[in-house]
Amino acid sequence: EATDNTEAEYLQPKESCEPFLRPNTVAFNTCINTWATCGRGRMAAVRTQELLSQMEAISESGELDLPDTDATDDIDSDESSFVDHSLRPNARSYSMVMKAWANVAKMERWSSEDAAEQCEDILNRMELRGASDVSVRPNLVAYVTTITAWSRTKAAHAPSRAEHILNRMIDLYYDGNDVELPSLEGDVEHAKHDAPFNAVITAYARSSDPNAAERAFAVLERLEVSPIAPTVFTYNAVMDVCAKHGDPERALQILEKMQALSVTPDSTSYDTILNAFARHDKSGSADRAWELLRQWEEERAAGDNDTFIPSQVGYSAVINGFAKVSGTEYGGMKTVKKAKEVYDRLIEQKKRGVIYGESDPVANSCFLNCCANIYGTRAERKEALILAIKAFEEMKRDPSLHGEPGQFTFGTMMKACSKLSADAAERNRLLESLFQQSCNRGLLSKSTLGQFLRHTPDEFSTKVILQMGGSKREIPPEWHRNVPGKHKPTPTERDR
Repeated sequence: EATDNTEAEYLQPKESCEPFLRPNTVAFNTCINTWATCGRGRMAAVRTQELLSQMEAISESGELDLPDTDATDDIDSDESSFVDHSLRPNARSYSMVMKAWANVAKMERWSSEDAAEQCEDILNRMELRGASDVSVRPNLVAYVTTITAWSRTKAAHAPSRAEHILNRMIDLYYDGNDVELPSLEGDVEHAKHDAPFNAVITAYARSSDPNAAERAFAVLERLEVSPIAPTVFTYNAVMDVCAKHGDPERALQILEKMQALSVTPDSTSYDTILNAFARHDKSGSADRAWELLRQWEEERAAGDNDTFIPSQVGYSAVINGFAKVSGTEYGGMKTVKKAKEVYDRLIEQKKRGVIYGESDPVANSCFLNCCANIYGTRAERKEALILAIKAFEEMKRDPSLHGEPGQFTFGTMMKACSKLSADAAERNRLLESLFQQSCNRGLLSKSTLGQFLRHTPDEFSTKVILQMGGSKREIPPEWHRNVPGKHKPTPTERDR
């Protein structure tokens, strides 16, 4: 790693330098890209912007204006290659700086609006310089990066700012019937010309604006009448808006529209619809999600629907829908049994090889949460606790099918045992066992420790922790070695 001073020394123009040793656009872009991808957040973004400003200043001053020459002049070689020794920022220079600020928007949610402002400011500079220099004209990546940065902010006006940027792109590249689409050069996932529209729709999906769904559909309609064809990613984004703004039936209509337009749905399309129904507050929505999942399974088995591929995500969404319902009415055991039916179906599909890939613990955790949420008689709570314990033990016995227990698994199981145990003795015994298991696996999270301390007597919890070699003020690092930093136990939990 070079220090800032070393980097500056190499990039500073020197009159005494040989022409081929003077920094050019490639040299600056290499440094900018290194900073943009180093993962150092705001500090890296600021450094990339400083380098870009340095490029602009040197370019405008003409200090390093040199003719393009043959790289092998005065060199004993049989081959010759043409080298551009100019130093001026190009579209890639600006896009990489924007990418660095977009990463800040992703990492620092509390200051993401500032990062989005920085991205838009760079886009403004590109459009201004691009009017006279086509090499700096904003490309697709520039617009998508700026729109995405705005979509990651919590600002109420973020979606409208994102759509305003889309409108600027349309104004720049659409001139009546003459359409000149922006360049696809750069690094952006699913880089097609619908990407800026999709990013704006995603911004509306993340918005709390009650009119967000209508605005997203308006963006879709604009795309559908344009020369650019919507893709499966576009329709998935619109369905996500419906899911997050409480309109699952409209999401289902989008799926039907895709099929009518011969746009092939993918697993995300189906999973998004299941999630839309599962998370909806209307009575019967979780049942509707389970009904759709079974319908698509049957259609696939009969050869009538070859686009539907069952996934763990879809089953987890349905189970989570029942988990929301299980605690809303007295006598929720019937809901727990429905969730168990979905979970058993998932395991059956995995055994048959219909669902493949590495198992994750999400579905199991959703089922444990469904058991924990039950609000019923003493007998029903006992039955729910037995189902939860069986599911938890099956997971430990065969993680290849059920997924490897994680920090959330232990936290959810703690919740189930603390709420469903018949008496204090049973609760203490179960929570002690879970606490010890989570420590041995290095999965003692902030939530798990907090629940153990909250639901057991101080004398009891202190004794357990001391017997294992720790204390409430000093939790051994090996107890949380497999827990991400933000979920590790904090002094608040340790000193309770």
